[in-house]
Amino acid sequence: MDINVSIKGIHCAGCLNRIQQSLNTLGVIRFDLDYQTHVAHITYDEHELDVVDILQSIENNGYVATLID
Repeated sequence: MDINVSIKGIHCAGCLNRIQQSLNTLGVIRFDLDYQTHVAHITYDEHELDVVDILQSIENNGYVATLID
């Protein structure tokens, strides 16, 4: 499944790496971030993860994550 998530609070490559490592630990398949819009395109297996788990993982790292329709 693919979702788009707005992530607020990203300031540098270290921020991006922190989020990516956290999502990789969950089992996210792909994470791509548009640096200009701060919108991430995330691919995951809906049988393994829930959207809430993904958003919570991002927020646990100190960022604000909002699902985009």
